[in-house]
Amino acid sequence: MAGWWADARAAAVAEALAPFAWRDLTERMLAQQAVGAVDRYVVLRFISSIPGAKAGRVGAVEPADPDDARVDLLARRLAARQWRDFSLDRLCADLITALAAWQAERESATGPGGAVEDR
Repeated sequence: MAGWWADARAAAVAEALAPFAWRDLTERMLAQQAVGAVDRYVVLRFISSIPGAKAGRVGAVEPADPDDARVDLLARRLAARQWRDFSLDRLCADLITALAAWQAERESATGPGGAVEDR
């Protein structure tokens, strides 16, 4: 992806969505792809932190489970916006902002250990 990214998770989502006609996806399909891309980013980052560990070949992003709470969150957020008018950069940044806010809210209620770990 050619854009400048303040957040590596947004870059991972953009990289996963770029090959698709992403504006043609439903809100839920887009949300599943985005959550799947974030999860893959987190797993690859974790593996790379283990001395001597290598992830091997990485294929296409596997969409997140449709029942994942983060998918519902993002699908609702998308439904409330004119997201098809956004650039891919703006869309991905918005999705990551929503996930980070959701995680922060969860952690403030239950303590650390949420799902959108980063940095």
